[in-house]
Amino acid sequence: MTSIDAHVHLWDPDLHDHAWLRSAGELQRPFHLGDFTAAAGTATAVAVQAGRTVDEARWLLGLAARSQRLAGVVVSVDLAGPAVVDTIDALRAEDGGSTMVGLRDPVGAGEGARLGRARVRRSLAALGERGLAVDLLLGQGTLREAYAAARDLPQVRFVVDHAAISAVDVRREGLSEWAAQLTPLGRLPNVVCKLSGLGKATAEPGGVRLDDVVRVALDVFGPRRLMFGSDWPVSTQWSPYEDVAGATARVLGELTADEAAAVWGGTAIGAYGLDLPDTPAIDRMTMIQQGEH
Repeated sequence: MTSIDAHVHLWDPDLHDHAWLRSAGELQRPFHLGDFTAAAGTATAVAVQAGRTVDEARWLLGLAARSQRLAGVVVSVDLAGPAVVDTIDALRAEDGGSTMVGLRDPVGAGEGARLGRARVRRSLAALGERGLAVDLLLGQGTLREAYAAARDLPQVRFVVDHAAISAVDVRREGLSEWAAQLTPLGRLPNVVCKLSGLGKATAEPGGVRLDDVVRVALDVFGPRRLMFGSDWPVSTQWSPYEDVAGATARVLGELTADEAAAVWGGTAIGAYGLDLPDTPAIDRMTMIQQGEH
């Protein structure tokens, strides 16, 4: 089975402006598919749009249409925008549009209430009807509203990015508070979770242990509703790619083969409706799991 990295970013500052990259040090350069291949071997990726423009979305969809290494694209949207559904429909009708598998509208700290707005709910419902998953990138204090949205829209598939580790100040409040707030989401059958973007929370002084974070996520969601994502290249600020995959693999080594296969690819295939070639591949993550590195 081909391992799937369900959270990868590709960007080119020469083509599309990313204001946050201007102060991002070594990340302020192009990161293309070839760079990901060099880091991850033959793993298949789901690309999550890092910027917000329609032009960048078209660029990513075009890349995915031309390469089997990209299983799909999660496009950035403004769910509160008046024309969001029309914009998505237009993109899906263009070249490469069939590679769109999901949408993401970052919900920052203090913005959780927007998930309850009528316009946002209508957008979520309409996009869910189109078979698109909705990624939730949640800031502090947003888990309650995220739960309410997912509960009220059971027909929509929601994907919790980065295990919502930034929705709680885990260094101050502890993993137990994060687990308590995350658990209601974990009880909803239309919600899955990404083991991604955990580098900052686990690498900073006074941070939490990656093993503990993964075990909590396993307890809350179960292995069949978890998926691996590296958050590459953002993750390289704290760890090389092989360290991110390897640290996750050590904890997942406690699972059965079927359970681990779900985290390494099966959950992503189901949540995003990915259409992958049947050709098996051995990639770096598989090698790490097998202890062959």
